Amino acid sequence: MIFDKTVTCCVVIETPDGRVLLYDAGTTTGPDAVRRVIAPYLWNRGITRIDEIFVSHADLDHFNGLPELLKRFPVGRVTLTPTFSDKSSPGVDAALAAFDRHKVAQRIAVVGDRFEAGRVTLDVLHPPSERLAGNENTRSLVLLVRSGTHTVLLTGDLEGAGQAKVLERPVPPVDVMLAPHHGAKSAHVPLPSLMATWAKPKFVISSQRPGPTDHLVKAYAGATVWDTPTAGAVTVRCHSTGVIAESFRDGELFVVKRGK
Repeated sequence: MIFDKTVTCCVVIETPDGRVLLYDAGTTTGPDAVRRVIAPYLWNRGITRIDEIFVSHADLDHFNGLPELLKRFPVGRVTLTPTFSDKSSPGVDAALAAFDRHKVAQRIAVVGDRFEAGRVTLDVLHPPSERLAGNENTRSLVLLVRSGTHTVLLTGDLEGAGQAKVLERPVPPVDVMLAPHHGAKSAHVPLPSLMATWAKPKFVISSQRPGPTDHLVKAYAGATVWDTPTAGAVTVRCHSTGVIAESFRDGELFVVKRGK
């Protein structure tokens, strides 16, 4: 997971069979984050091709880096929500034009879909096929990523009516969870968070701006919470024996042992 102080949101998934998947690629300050943060990270990992990009929703800070990313990497496919192309904005138009210009295949994800990348599965928990009332946050693409016995929950900016809809579907306790809406208080009321009670995460990552995290500690009582202004990029590795998370800034480790 790649983040910096400008709230760059990009989750990079490297599967055991060598595929590379991205969940979002955007920032609050514009597409320059691709040049400064995302592309150098991928090149440093030896990545020269992206198999698929999942875009959580049509808010600029989650996808505005895609046109620049497509200039630097061949991309096999992009997966969008049903309402992504409905949003009238220059950013959406630019992204759709870039997909066409680079001949990137597109598909739509809705609740109930399952995508496979070798032994890694991605279950779509949200959004529904019908348009959900509210803003784009309520229609965020929520993915439950499974690798062996381990799970990672990706939540986009899910809040409001979207959260209520997701909570209708039970899930097993997850190992790692991306806090919805960059850890915003609006996505974590009431306390303790209903999302926390539902998902029972062991480890939570908040891709927020620098600031206090007291509300997240209360929201995810019993879990370990890292915020990316402090931790920097967070690397999560799934092994047969457990999950290991590492902080880029200080090298701190967090370990979830299998069955714990």
